[in-house]
Formats: sequence, structure tokens, C-alpha cells
Amino acid sequence: MNSNNSNNISNLSAGLRNIHLSASDHHIDNEGNFSANPDINKQQQQQQQQAETETSELREFFSNPTPTDGFSLITHRSAPNGFKIAIVLSELNYNYRTIHLDFNKNDHRLPQFLQLNPNGRVPALIDHTVPNLNNVSLWESGSIIIYLVNKKCKEDNNVCPQIWSNNLIEQSQILSWLFFQTSGHAPMIGQALHFRYFHTINVPSAIDRYTDEVRRVYGVLEMALSERREALIMELDSENAESYSSGLTPLSQSRYFDSPVWLVGDRCTIADLCFVPWNYVVDRIGIDLKAEFPEVYKWTKRMMRRPAVVRALTEA
Repeated sequence: MNSNNSNNISNLSAGLRNIHLSASDHHIDNEGNFSANPDINKQQQQQQQQAETETSELREFFSNPTPTDGFSLITHRSAPNGFKIAIVLSELNYNYRTIHLDFNKNDHRLPQFLQLNPNGRVPALIDHTVPNLNNVSLWESGSIIIYLVNKKCKEDNNVCPQIWSNNLIEQSQILSWLFFQTSGHAPMIGQALHFRYFHTINVPSAIDRYTDEVRRVYGVLEMALSERREALIMELDSENAESYSSGLTPLSQSRYFDSPVWLVGDRCTIADLCFVPWNYVVDRIGIDLKAEFPEVYKWTKRMMRRPAVVRALTEA
């Protein structure tokens, strides 16, 4: 990580421990059965009534006139998926404002927010720039990212941004990794974090199950990046290719061993960038990328030094 920005960027990871989750509507009795708890229900009703009278960034946003320019990103201060959208917005040089939702004030249940995202989760994005439309609301991080890169491509006369592609095969490869991240990477880390920090009872088997699955996912990434590394070295260091192939010389001795490699093509794309915020919090579940997955670590560190990524993680 870039030491000059580590203190600021670490707020993303540290923020996970600052989330206060309200008590469940049920509790577990001595026999392990769920049962209704009237005291908890009453307390929750009182908290909800109090929350509805309090202000928040999101409530103020909805009470003010709708912006007429740029984008509005609705997220949570410690939500990796929100930072993921901020990174793409920043990479594309789009102007956006960040509105932080407060779960403890029931912001996610506001009718105005549910109109934007019926799932009641973050992130949500509002595009204020579409002609003849009041606003375009988007939800689900993968869908938002695809919208943004295609929008930029159309705005630039079908010249695709570097983080996207107008080649159908490359597009499918990029989308495969994007869907892999949204369906298999982020949810598994989220579950591991939940059972490690937020679950009401300690369930070691659940912690182990999700942590092991996260390690499996990183194994897939490590293998893909390692194969890209080997192919790059064989191409650029061709005079020593035979020695590498026979095992006489380890790949680590190549002068190209620390050259950048990416999941698709020869440049950083949304296939790579979508992993960044979650990679930065994975240490919270006891996974050391540098020690366990060195290619993933080098890849992540390189992306963390990109100006747009630094800007998104420190300002979003």
C-alpha cells in the first residue's frame, strides 16, 4: 500500500467495526429455539420512532431540490461496494457527490430510497445527466458499473474507456470476472465478516466455512494472475524461456517478475478494479494476502496506487 495514504484508506477497513447493528426481533432460548421477545420488539419500535424524527445525510438529500448535474452516490461509510462505484466514477472522471446512508436511523427504509433501490441496500446511484429524464436510478454494483462504462463509451463517440472494451470477446471475459466478484467474492467475505464480528452467537463452523470459501476464491485469482505472469515472462523474456520451462531458472529471477499483469488483456479494467475495496478489508477475517496470495497482493497494491483509486477511497 502507498504509505502516504494508508492512514486515510484504512478508514474503509476500520469502519467495519463501527457499524452498530440493532437487536434482532427474536432471541434464542436455552434450548436453541427462536422465540419472540416483546421487550426487544417494544424497544425497537421506540428506536424506530426516534430514528424517524432524526436527520441524516440521506434525509437532507431528499428534502432538498434534486441536483441537475453529475451523479449522486448513496452508500455507507464502510461499504466496500459503495467504494467500488466511487472508484469507477473516479476512473471515468465523472463528477459525483456522496450521500451516506445511516442504517441506525432506518434510512434504508425510507420510501424515497426504496424507490431508488427496492432491495433497500447500498450502493444506489442517481444519474442526473440524462436529457429529457428527471433522473435515472441504478442499483446493484455490477449493473451500475456496466452502465457507467457504456455511458462513457457513448459519450466519447463509441471510443471505449481504458477500463472497458468494445471487443465482444474481451467484454465477455471482463464480465465473467465482474460477475465472479459480485456473486462469489464479496458475498463470501461479507458472510465471513458477519459471523466473525456481528452474529449474536459464536458459530466457529460458519466462520471456518466462509473463510475457507474466501480462500478458495483467492486461489482462483492467484492461479489466473500467476498464469498471466508466466505468459508475460515467456513472451518478453524469450531468450530464457527454455530455462524457465525446464525449471532450471525460477520465474522469480526474471526482470519481468514484477511487471503488471491483469485479469483481461494488457491493462487494468473493471474486471480488476471491482476487487479492490474488498481486498482491502479481507485482513479482517484473518487472510494475509501478501503471505498467502502474493500475486493477488502485488496486483492489489498496484491498483491501490492509481490516483483515481486513492481519490475514491479517501474522499467517498
